[in-house]
Amino acid sequence: MSERLIMLDVPGVLYSDRSNARLGGTPNTGTLRDVRFFDPIALGYIRRLFGVAGARVVVSDAWRRGTPSAILQQLDLQVEGMTPPVAGGHSAEITAYFASRVMPSSYVILSCASPESMTEAQREHLVSIDPAEGLTVGNFRQALDILGVACPSTLAPAPKLDAGLKAKLAQLQQLAREKPARFDSPAQPIAVPQAAVAVPPLAIRQHRRRTAVHA
Repeated sequence: MSERLIMLDVPGVLYSDRSNARLGGTPNTGTLRDVRFFDPIALGYIRRLFGVAGARVVVSDAWRRGTPSAILQQLDLQVEGMTPPVAGGHSAEITAYFASRVMPSSYVILSCASPESMTEAQREHLVSIDPAEGLTVGNFRQALDILGVACPSTLAPAPKLDAGLKAKLAQLQQLAREKPARFDSPAQPIAVPQAAVAVPPLAIRQHRRRTAVHA
């Protein structure tokens, strides 16, 4: 068993209201055409968890029933296993999965299930996903923290806009609204100083003169 696991409940995590609006559908046909309706942003974060944390996925049985294994292969989910088919929701599935297996060193639960539906021990590993948004960068950071992995520097917070530059941009936006004609003029060509024009080396100039004389 992998040392780190992602207990993944797919609906609302890898596809959401946001991805439905953007992609025009949800993966609910049980065919390979469903692949195009998974949120590429959420899939990207799951794959980062593979690379950064070395974690593998245990997919919820409630979702995978009737789903072709080819879809899981196409999504490249690095599947370690599936939860058993038990009643009681994601929490019961996770309990049943670990009942016959050695617990990993760490695991995270990515689910839209309410925290109240989880056991007290499971809530310590839970990242609650908003089904309207799907898996976000905030969820990704929280998952890394639960897995005990430092967040990579490539996911630095968004830089803040300098106050002076922000004021200047606001001034330009106001000017564009009040005097739009000033922004419609064609760009003027940039004058290049004569001194900036490249001059061929002396040897090349002398060669050109000798060639012209012999011609």
